[in-house]
Amino acid sequence: MSLPYLGGKLPKKTKFNHFFDAKIDSSLRDKFHGLCFSYPWLRRGKHGFTQNPQRFITESCGDDPWRILFLGPMFLGAVGTLVLIISILSLPLYEEGEAFPWWVWYTVILWNVTFLNLLPVFSRFAPANLAYFDRKTRKVGYTFDIPGCTERDEFGNCCFPWREIECNVAKITTSQHGAQAYAPFISHEHSFFQYKNTEMTIVVTENAQDPIYCLLFWEELVRFMDNKKPLPDVPRYEALRHLDPVTAEYDVAQAKAGNPRPEVYWRDMSFDQQQEIYKELLEECFELDWFNLEPRDEITAPWQRWTPKPELKDTLNWKYKAKRLAWQLGCGFP
Repeated sequence: MSLPYLGGKLPKKTKFNHFFDAKIDSSLRDKFHGLCFSYPWLRRGKHGFTQNPQRFITESCGDDPWRILFLGPMFLGAVGTLVLIISILSLPLYEEGEAFPWWVWYTVILWNVTFLNLLPVFSRFAPANLAYFDRKTRKVGYTFDIPGCTERDEFGNCCFPWREIECNVAKITTSQHGAQAYAPFISHEHSFFQYKNTEMTIVVTENAQDPIYCLLFWEELVRFMDNKKPLPDVPRYEALRHLDPVTAEYDVAQAKAGNPRPEVYWRDMSFDQQQEIYKELLEECFELDWFNLEPRDEITAPWQRWTPKPELKDTLNWKYKAKRLAWQLGCGFP
């Protein structure tokens, strides 16, 4: 499949218009923190805009050291757990009188639990460098200083009008062995000469061997920033639709027209069922002729296409708690 605008900036238009992104239900995490005693700090965050996803989309910007701070200790914890498992499995090979290396057990558990509880603290006092896309004001703000930027938003941060932001598809090297993948490269239109710090490479999927993932990401962002339209009917915004004025007005009008939106729809679905829907739409996307594609109609009444299966949802039982504790003890994942 070929895209007509590879090699140049992507247009601020949408074609596929079937926006979807599966969302994990965080209510169970909020009820059971496991060994992460500082979890409420992680949920609150430091920046006000991170608490308003109906208005802001946030992305890591530049060579953000927070990624190393977050993933580095977690990776080391996972490696330590792997060493521990190998040590346990090799017990039958131990010679008589040979002591089991208990220090590995203690070190791994202590490391993961410590990191688990320090992560929310780090997120408060050493926050990531973020760019946030403001649907309400149609501005793009940055949590760090950008030389030459004079405009400030309500948070006192540097910001630029959305019309000055552009996106290109870049092919980047993702490993020391030369593996490559496509990624959206977002920046200010004058980043080459003036605002270089606005440049950010977005990771859209772990193995983006097709540029279509980049285009879908950009379409979703472009659609979000169109504040003349209601928010797309997707899991991310279901519980927040009433907080966006345009969306709330649209839902009221639909109800009066005899097509009321269920108050709870996506939240009645399990994450696995949402993933199936995502894969279904992705398959449709790959089958299209993007070169000649006319803009498609949005899915404005998804409940007429997919039926939730609430019985598949996770519940706060011993299996969920055991799985959560295993992640925390195994790699320090909160």
